[in-house]
Amino acid sequence: MNISDFNITGEAIPEDVADKIVKHHLVHLWEVEKVLPYEVFVSAKSGYRSYKYELSKGREGNSQHCFFGKGAADITCEDFKENKEELLQALIDKTSYTRFAIYNSFIHCDHAHQIDNRWLFNSNWERIREL
Repeated sequence: MNISDFNITGEAIPEDVADKIVKHHLVHLWEVEKVLPYEVFVSAKSGYRSYKYELSKGREGNSQHCFFGKGAADITCEDFKENKEELLQALIDKTSYTRFAIYNSFIHCDHAHQIDNRWLFNSNWERIREL
C-alpha cells in the first residue's frame, strides 16, 4: 500500500495531503497488515478526493475524503465478506480512526471524532455502537 493507492481522481495529490496520508493512514494500515494473514488495501483508490472532484459528482464537498482534517480511506481486503469482522477488529485495535462505517465491500475509516469518542456505523451512517 502506498500514497498513490489513495488517489481516486488521478489529480496530483497536494503535498500536505500526502503528508496526512502517510502520518494518519499508511503507518497505521501497515500495522493492520502485520496482524492479518491477507492483503489489506484502499478500496477502488478511495482515499483522497479534491473539493473540486466532490462538487463535480454533485456532492457538497465536505467529505472527510477531501482531507480538510486528517482525511478518510475506504479499506478492504481479500475475501472481504469472509474477513470483514477480523479486518474491522484489527482497524479498531491498530489505528487511531474514530469512525468506522461498514459497507458491502469496504469499511470507511476516518478521524472525524475525538479519539475518546469512537463509533461504528452502518452504511446509512446510523450508529451501531460506541467503541
